[in-house]
Amino acid sequence: MTHTDPGDGTLPLSVGQEGLWLLHSLAPDSSTYHLAGGVRMEPAPDPEILARAVDAVTERHPMLRSVYADTEHGPRRRVLPPGETGRLTVREVRGADDEELRRAVDAEVAAPFHLTDEGPFRAVLLRRAQDAVALVVTHHIATDALSQWLLWRDLLAAYAELAEGREPRLEPPATDFDHFVAAERTLLDSSRGALQADFWRAQCAGSQAAELPTDRPRPDVPASKGTSLVRRLPDALSEGIRRAAADREVSQFAVALGALQGLVNRWTGMRDFLVACPASVRRSGAREVVGYYVNPVLVRAEISGDATLGEVVDRAAERIRQATARASYPFPLVARDAGDGGPLYRIAMTMVSTERFDGGMEAAAAGVPMRVGGLTVTYLEIPHLEGQCDVSLEVTRDARGLTIALRYDTALFERATMERLFDQYERFLTAAVDDADRPLGRIRLTDGDDKRALLALGGHPGAAS
Repeated sequence: MTHTDPGDGTLPLSVGQEGLWLLHSLAPDSSTYHLAGGVRMEPAPDPEILARAVDAVTERHPMLRSVYADTEHGPRRRVLPPGETGRLTVREVRGADDEELRRAVDAEVAAPFHLTDEGPFRAVLLRRAQDAVALVVTHHIATDALSQWLLWRDLLAAYAELAEGREPRLEPPATDFDHFVAAERTLLDSSRGALQADFWRAQCAGSQAAELPTDRPRPDVPASKGTSLVRRLPDALSEGIRRAAADREVSQFAVALGALQGLVNRWTGMRDFLVACPASVRRSGAREVVGYYVNPVLVRAEISGDATLGEVVDRAAERIRQATARASYPFPLVARDAGDGGPLYRIAMTMVSTERFDGGMEAAAAGVPMRVGGLTVTYLEIPHLEGQCDVSLEVTRDARGLTIALRYDTALFERATMERLFDQYERFLTAAVDDADRPLGRIRLTDGDDKRALLALGGHPGAAS
């Protein structure tokens, strides 16, 4: 990370952004680090009004109109004037059915970003005769999960104002991303940064990345392609997780992560392993800023042979507290210091709470239709961030309960394997609620029907019984 200011109007990147820029440079056509969200609008919106709303959003958030380049001072970004990039694209798909519309959405999400001249943001309106899908796609170098919801909040608010004949009232944020980059530099030059580096070296020493057995050999070059399974947990299970977390005085995320760690132990026999948990490093002053405020932190599991699931959850809670207290130390430097012993993680897990969203976005995240500028607007879950690692789970907590997106590398795993993993993860979540004192080895992975099917596949002589 350079400390040089070239004086040419370009801006330095954070360490995390530098890592994403390198990955983009190595695979510029990859969609692995694309974030996406969409809304169905009924009836179809006025495209001119929506275009003006998009312009208002890109004017408020300069990160969306930044372009990136390698320079003699390292990778830098330059902010373009409003209107030069990030304009709305309208595509007519009037005769498309829902399946054809979904394919059009997938194509827009997968389309490469040209970060050097077009920037990391695009807005697309796919317009049918009676309705339309408005889609926002960004590159992770410029946004995170909260940023996506900020964009939608601002975009819908601007559309509503414009539809009523008023100019949108989107004030510039009180701070900007450059304050975060400067604070990161200060940390890395300080004794506190050195202590955090020591912590992460110790956290990694003697451990290894959690790794599930794959259906196919791991390719020499990662394919970085994936897909997602999305499930809404039963309301009773979501409520049970909330109660279990309160009773144990831990977070719901600790319950979810402990269940995952226990399942990894049962699938692999591994007792000491690392799972990555993307953590927000956004401070309250940057609440209104679009930017990349995420840093993966490593949570180490050390599981004894007779451990109960409750013990694993409690240990996960403590390790999460330790890790998040040091989340500001950039993961690329953790990986650099660990040497070339292979990836530090192949499995990741995160939780997003919609309680942090405002402007009606919490209800929207739960699928509740909104009225905006005379339109009925319903948020759509768009698969994204697929193929970053072997397996990742994103848990979204909204006012109604929990939804889990399981993303996996399609070069390594069959869908049936991941469906089975998902089923068993739900079993472990249920065990964490109903039977947390049971040893991990005694939690059933399958019911009777599952077991007979597996035995039949293996040609076991008792399969028919």
